[in-house]
Amino acid sequence: MKKIIYIIYSPPGWIKTPPLSLAYLKSYLESKSVIVKILDLNIIFFKLLSFQKKEWLSLNKDFERNLFLNSYEKFKGLFLSIYKKLEESDYIGFSLTKRNLYFSLSFAKNIKKIYPNKKIIFGGPEVLFLNEKNKLKKDYIWVIGEGEKPLYEILAGEEKNIFYFDELKDLDTLPFIDFNCIPLDLYSGYIPILSSRGCPFGCKFCTERRLYKKFRQHSPEYVFDLINYLVKRYNKNNFIFCDSLINYNTKWLEDFCSLVVKNNLNIKWEAQIRITKNFSVELAKLLKKSGCFNLFIGLESGSDKILKYMNKGFNTDTAIDFFKKLYKAGLHFEVSLILGFPNEEKKDFLETIEFIRKNKKIIPKIAQINPFVDYLDEFKNKINPLLVQKRLNYFMKFLEKEKIRYTKAFINNLVY
Repeated sequence: MKKIIYIIYSPPGWIKTPPLSLAYLKSYLESKSVIVKILDLNIIFFKLLSFQKKEWLSLNKDFERNLFLNSYEKFKGLFLSIYKKLEESDYIGFSLTKRNLYFSLSFAKNIKKIYPNKKIIFGGPEVLFLNEKNKLKKDYIWVIGEGEKPLYEILAGEEKNIFYFDELKDLDTLPFIDFNCIPLDLYSGYIPILSSRGCPFGCKFCTERRLYKKFRQHSPEYVFDLINYLVKRYNKNNFIFCDSLINYNTKWLEDFCSLVVKNNLNIKWEAQIRITKNFSVELAKLLKKSGCFNLFIGLESGSDKILKYMNKGFNTDTAIDFFKKLYKAGLHFEVSLILGFPNEEKKDFLETIEFIRKNKKIIPKIAQINPFVDYLDEFKNKINPLLVQKRLNYFMKFLEKEKIRYTKAFINNLVY
């Protein structure tokens, strides 16, 4: 008899695109003859509860802690039908994030009351942080790192309580993802994909360096074939690369874009890109020709001192040169900024202001501004939050005065 697993993505969470991790797990496990059912409760309850997008995405601990109970009271019949569906499962998996933690744990607790013998598995980035705080309960199974291989081992009978970083070596061995169990029409129309996993760089503010052990990348041919497959299967041509960076290897990027252009694949795509010297105007033009319509760039600071402390691997001169190349190619891009990183003094903050002011004609938009968040409690010399908030308020007045475009939803959106 084939094993059956339900994988659940709980609310609240990102609603622009479907949960990509669930699609990868489903495709991988189905290639191993496992029956996989997906419950994307995040988008379902967003629609049912009729929240505004801003309310759903804003950090609010009270909202997150009470969401399960409030949802259960309003839609008890729906929950009862879900519990009934879960009866057929051998395993139940949850993808944990910081925001859906309370909903997921509450839901799992109720499932255990109804089905005491069901094995419940938790994966996702929040498991790493729970492990750091010694909060992994023995009642459940926990996966730290990517989930394909560990999840299959669990279903094959492996009885460990915690699985640590069992990563795929060759990403091209993965079957193509599909979204058959996910209601794509409830989302924005953009399909999320990955061309790589992990990040080879070690920016000190970023938790990505802890979520993977090794950086791995699909071949350009695999990614092209995957996109071509998804276009034909779902009749959609808008894609978002969820990689930490699309330009780890400039030859890879050139080859991928050339495949798209050569085969007249009519797509639109956006990605995160790293500031680097190894980038030409010609490559920027090729990106645009292949359908790139937006790039997200982690500038983070306009101070060379802070960029060095952050371990960003570039300075402001390199950043300006990089922006000019994108601008010359007619590529739209957005930059993110972090205020209040440890050791940031007033003059460093003002250097960031001045950097943006001097280059506002070539920087199309500020994508995100947030105070530094020490997720893993690694830094001792933190800056007073009130001071950081004052700097943020000052920065916003500066943007308004200079008439610089920014995304309002992503200002101070990472701090409770």
